[in-house]
Amino acid sequence: MENFDSGSLSLKNLKTLKLIYELGSITAAAAALEQNQPTVSYTLEQMRLAFADPLFVRSGRGVAPTSRCHQIMPHIENLLKGMTELFQPTDFVPSQAELNITISCNLYELQVIIPTLVERLSTLAPNIHLIFIQSNVNGHKQLQQGLCDILLSPVTHDYETLYKRSLYKDRYVCLMSPQHDLAEKDITLSDYTAAKHIEISYEGGWKPLYLSMPELQGANLTIALRLPSVSNFISRMAGNGLVATLPERLARIIGGPMVVKDCPFESKFELSLYWNKLTHHSQAHQWLRSQIIDICSEQPKWYTCVN
Repeated sequence: MENFDSGSLSLKNLKTLKLIYELGSITAAAAALEQNQPTVSYTLEQMRLAFADPLFVRSGRGVAPTSRCHQIMPHIENLLKGMTELFQPTDFVPSQAELNITISCNLYELQVIIPTLVERLSTLAPNIHLIFIQSNVNGHKQLQQGLCDILLSPVTHDYETLYKRSLYKDRYVCLMSPQHDLAEKDITLSDYTAAKHIEISYEGGWKPLYLSMPELQGANLTIALRLPSVSNFISRMAGNGLVATLPERLARIIGGPMVVKDCPFESKFELSLYWNKLTHHSQAHQWLRSQIIDICSEQPKWYTCVN
C-alpha cells in the first residue's frame, strides 16, 4: 500500500465508486457504465488500496458501504463537481460550445417541448448535441446514476441529491371527432363512462394519471382501442366514434381538426425539470435549462390550467 500512487486515481475511478455507492451493486454499476464486472472490480480494488479500507462489504445480493465509505463520499461528490466546473470555459458562449447533453423524458415531453428546444439550439448553439433516453418511471434513478444530465418528468420525487424546477401544470382533456355525439355538449360523468375509449398503455408500467381520479374508481370503461404510446394517428382513430383522454398540450398538438372537450373530472399534473449536483454550476447546463424554462413559460392562449 505504501507504494500505491493515489495521484493515479482518475475521474473515472471516482465516478465508478460513486455509482457503486448509489446502486449498492458492483454488477449494476458495471451495467450502468457499460463495462464488464471484472473491470469495475479492479477499479474498486484500486480505490480500496487508496483509502486503506474495504469501502464495501457483501450485503444480500449487493454490497453495503462501510462507515469510511460514507465518510468520504461527500468529498468525492465535491471533487466530481469541482472537476466538472474546472473544465468549463470561463465565459460560456452558446454559439461556440461543443458538448453532448443527455435528456431523459417520455413521448409527452418529446412532442410538447423538445421540437422547440431543438429548433432553438440549431440557431443559438448548433454544436450542443442532444441525446434522448426514455425515462418511463425510472428517470430520477437515471439522473442519480449519471445516465442523463436533465430529466423532464411529471413523476414527483423529492431527492436531496437532485435539484428541481417546476415548469407548468397541464390537465387531461377529451379529444374526439367533431361528429361525435358528445362534441357539442358538456360531457357528464355518465356520458364519459358510457363512451368508447382509446387507452394509452405506456411502457414501464406507468398509467395515465387521470385513471387514478376518484370519479373513475370502480368505473368499467369500454376500451375499444389500446395503444402502446401516444401517436399522431390518434386523431384518425378518434374519428371512429372514440374518445381519447390526453394532456391538453399534447391533444392540441396532435389533434388536428379534432375537438378538445373538458373532462367531467378535474385531473391536473405538474411537469418538472430535474438535474443533479454534477451539472448544477455548469454554465452550459445552466444555459440549456434556462432555454427549457423559457420555452415552457410561453403559455399558449388556449391554455386554461394555470393554477
